[in-house]
Amino acid sequence: ITGLPVRQSIFDADRDFARSKFGVSNDTVFVLSMGGSLGAKTINENMVEVIKTLHNDKNLFFMHSTGKYGKWVPDKLRESGVETGEGTNVIIREYIDDMDMCLAASDLVISRAGASSLSEIEAVGRASVLIPSPNVAENHQFHNAMALVNRNAARILREKDLTTDSLKALMNELISDKAELANIEKNAKEMAILDSRERIADIILSLAK
Repeated sequence: ITGLPVRQSIFDADRDFARSKFGVSNDTVFVLSMGGSLGAKTINENMVEVIKTLHNDKNLFFMHSTGKYGKWVPDKLRESGVETGEGTNVIIREYIDDMDMCLAASDLVISRAGASSLSEIEAVGRASVLIPSPNVAENHQFHNAMALVNRNAARILREKDLTTDSLKALMNELISDKAELANIEKNAKEMAILDSRERIADIILSLAK
């Protein structure tokens, strides 16, 4: 699951600069959540509920990517009295086109467990709650996630167990324990394969010979 080439900007992004870009102080917990470019219905639904119940906590900052099929999310939040956008602690986007900045700024990532996402999470060394898609070949996202979980480099929440309460509980468990959060970050970073381009090039050259 690791070792996919990671965009160079992921390595170059500076955490302090990224947080200042979003107006997030050092004592604020930046929660980055996403379900892929199309959007994951269950993640969108549960993040709406999480944000509705926690947005008044100004020590939290939410950046959520809805995907193509989650365009209803901002309206649903506004109907519940949640202010979103610049100047608030809730930013909702259809698609994140500055993932390097968002990952650099984040403290906790809530995500599917595709190989590309995990490679980038490992590259920057971030704690994550992984929600594997059950609708993939050979349940490979579950096995991707477990590779991190077994090394205490992430937490897993299977979609069949995903509720607003279960997600909030995992978030609170991690956010409230700074030492464990740092330990998970370290373990994730240690799993990163940062020379994948060179390895792939070496294989190609060896085969060409």
